[in-house]
Amino acid sequence: MAVDWPDDLAERFGRRILARTYRPGRLRAVTLGQAPPRAAHIDPYLPRAVMRFTGKRGWKLVAVVDDLPAAQALMYPDRGKEDKAPLEPW
Repeated sequence: MAVDWPDDLAERFGRRILARTYRPGRLRAVTLGQAPPRAAHIDPYLPRAVMRFTGKRGWKLVAVVDDLPAAQALMYPDRGKEDKAPLEPW
């Protein structure tokens, strides 16, 4: 999927960096607690706000969930659901 960036923006930041960071639709989970948000594994039991990047308008709240596993299940619904077909006998 090729994105056509404005020339001044593409020259300033580089097309590769923009393609990696400016991805409308991507989700992130932010820890809700007394301390500032930190790495996900630090407080996995705290509630999370799942947010979606909308592009120019910033981040939009999608849901508030109980903990990190619930946030990951919402953000990555297909993870862990691989086809469990039996292995070939060889």
